[in-house]
Amino acid sequence: MIWRYGIIIILAWLLAACEGGEDATTTEPAPVPPEAIEQPALVGDIEAGKALAAGCAKCHGMDGVLAQSGSPFIAGLEQDYLIRSMLAYADGSRKHDKMKAIVDALGPDKLADVSAYYAQLDTPWRGAVRGTKSKLTLQDKQTIAAGAKLAARCNSCHGPEGNAARSDVVPRLAGMSLEYFIPAMESYFNGKRQHGIMKLFKASTNQRDIHNLAAYYATRTPKMAPPSRHHKADPAAGKAAATTCAGCHGYDGNSLNPYMPNLAGQPMEYLIKATKDYRDGRRKEALMQEPVGHLSNKTIANIAAYYAHQRPETPLSEDPTDSGTFDPLADGAKIAASCNSCHGNSRKSGAPSLIGLHEKYLVAATKAYQQGTRQHDLMRKLVSHFSDTDIEKVSFYYAMQEPGKQHNTADGDPATGQQLSKSCAMCHGEGGISTDPFTPSLAGQDPRYLTQATLAYASGMRKNDKMQAPAQALSKDEIRDLTAYYSAQPPQRSETWPPESPQFLIKERCDRCHGERGFSTKPGNPRLAGQSETYLIIAMQEYQDGTRTSQTMHAMADVLSLLEIKAVAAYYARQTTDGEENSTP
Repeated sequence: MIWRYGIIIILAWLLAACEGGEDATTTEPAPVPPEAIEQPALVGDIEAGKALAAGCAKCHGMDGVLAQSGSPFIAGLEQDYLIRSMLAYADGSRKHDKMKAIVDALGPDKLADVSAYYAQLDTPWRGAVRGTKSKLTLQDKQTIAAGAKLAARCNSCHGPEGNAARSDVVPRLAGMSLEYFIPAMESYFNGKRQHGIMKLFKASTNQRDIHNLAAYYATRTPKMAPPSRHHKADPAAGKAAATTCAGCHGYDGNSLNPYMPNLAGQPMEYLIKATKDYRDGRRKEALMQEPVGHLSNKTIANIAAYYAHQRPETPLSEDPTDSGTFDPLADGAKIAASCNSCHGNSRKSGAPSLIGLHEKYLVAATKAYQQGTRQHDLMRKLVSHFSDTDIEKVSFYYAMQEPGKQHNTADGDPATGQQLSKSCAMCHGEGGISTDPFTPSLAGQDPRYLTQATLAYASGMRKNDKMQAPAQALSKDEIRDLTAYYSAQPPQRSETWPPESPQFLIKERCDRCHGERGFSTKPGNPRLAGQSETYLIIAMQEYQDGTRTSQTMHAMADVLSLLEIKAVAAYYARQTTDGEENSTP
């Protein structure tokens, strides 16, 4: 029913807006600035919508730009777009349980009222800069040097330069912003945070000392903490649960708000303890206590595992959209240097060659080791420290290399193996050359590795519903024959395309619908300029996985890597109405 009434509202409004307009065959006019576009008259009661907006304020704010939990900025968006978005939640083409319940409870009149209220707001979108920019200047060398001397007494717990050598219940301080560091330090001295050891430094630390320490640690390069020695958790489940944290702490734990701490790369033990302290009232902060108050110990551990795996960034880092800094293949080559002895052209017996395999398969396989769905203690240790973007970079690097010929010999009969391979070709392709990005090519792989992998699927050590039954149906002799055949086949590089320059993606794809620099001039296409970076990342990933259904957006987003998505989102989040780009605070 809400669908029917909602569509009536939209159609009536659009028809009214079109009265007296030009004929549809008229040549499309040149783009004009957003502020010069005459908007259609609003449908609904704005004052009634303001009262209804109190129920939306927790996520979107009464001003439409609060953006808690990764929610979008909605102030000033076209009423047409707002209504269509809410109806998408109602019919399931956008999947969000809370939004569906809210929209289902609204009748057509209330839907019009609340959308009219938010559409008429002119609150500036703050984008990447949500709050005051950092007060730190890199030229303040004297302050930093004074902080370095004071930091010597912090090293025993927090490590040299704020990067402790072990994973523990103390935070890493490197790269922490002044805006967060200073009040956090003061909270130990004024009793807001209870900590016996930190309280001991009260008598010997004055306000100037706190500022000097803050300046020193803000200029240190943050590093990821070592893997946890005591906790096992599911980072993938943690990533899903962490969407409630993204509005303040950033999509991957790298906060855009200098008053909110970075969680990326922090020790898992520390993140677990701090979250439990907020949940159980040992740390008193309303902004934190409400979101974590319902979390179980398991969920907290999963969230901590996800953030601990992410690469920390400092607010002083370069803009990722800059063409001089966006070079994921070069970054991947550096990461791969530690993998090449087993997985490069060395062709170590018993280890797979990663060269030329599809990037999507390599990403999925690496995460499977990281999360323990593939059982291999050494591999899990080796990849446990990779962030999501690290995994993509090294995967792209290997996928773009040309594979060489296999030199290790196999014991089985290749001719018999060729006959057996007919049942494998549906997934792995003719001659072991896969056409499915998520299914590996087997051509030219090490025979010992192929044998071990097949046996692992048969025994259940590797979890894959499609592989277990076929592997169990093979005898040991048949496995040897198959691996002899596949290892003798010439390998080919997969059809993996390298990540595009963000500037190219923005100009050639996104601007066509969303306008130059994200200032949309097309009805029904939302403005992206100044939108929350976290929201943009989450939205594009939802188009990829089908949580949101839109043929156009799915086609645009499906081919994008996380690296590209993050860079594009960073660009749009930094656009302002005055034509300048905001820099990350």
